[in-house]
Amino acid sequence: MNKLAANGQSVDEIYVTGDITVGNDATVKPGIYDLEVTGGRGNFTGTRKDINGLFFNWVLGTPDSGADYASKVRLILFDGDVLSFRNISKIKLNAVPEKVTEATELGIGEYIVGRDVPAGKYKLSTNMEMDPQFANLGWDLDIYNDNEGNSRSQNFNPGNQDVAIELKEGEIISTSFYNSKHDVPTDTAKLILTAV
Repeated sequence: MNKLAANGQSVDEIYVTGDITVGNDATVKPGIYDLEVTGGRGNFTGTRKDINGLFFNWVLGTPDSGADYASKVRLILFDGDVLSFRNISKIKLNAVPEKVTEATELGIGEYIVGRDVPAGKYKLSTNMEMDPQFANLGWDLDIYNDNEGNSRSQNFNPGNQDVAIELKEGEIISTSFYNSKHDVPTDTAKLILTAV
């Protein structure tokens, strides 16, 4: 995965005029990126060429779009992946460096176990207040294991707050957060992993 990170090349602000295909000869190269929405708000989806069980599916928008959507998401992009945007007009892609420090606080997006986050067993918490009136709104996690070719899902929300997960070396954890507190920017959301 570090080789993939070394491959990434930042893309300055571009207009979204259709689907974007990732490729070595394309505008967006395979790599690890922080995607930033700089125009519009709407859905970001797409398809993976070679991976089943790891999906693009976020609602994003600019910070001034009048909604509490995240404006940034971490992405792991492989050759042949296709990015689709609805009502999002402009984006930037900032390449993530090859060498990063492992952390136990994750934002919204995709993270590699053993590179971005250490392997281990963790209890989940967050820096965000989750409104108990919306028992199902909070964090959604998908954990993809390429060696086993499978994925598993976990929710952490007001209706399910006592949650632990195990992360294995090489897995990819994908996070999304549904913010029920409209006065706090979603971009500040962190999923906190405490070793157990």
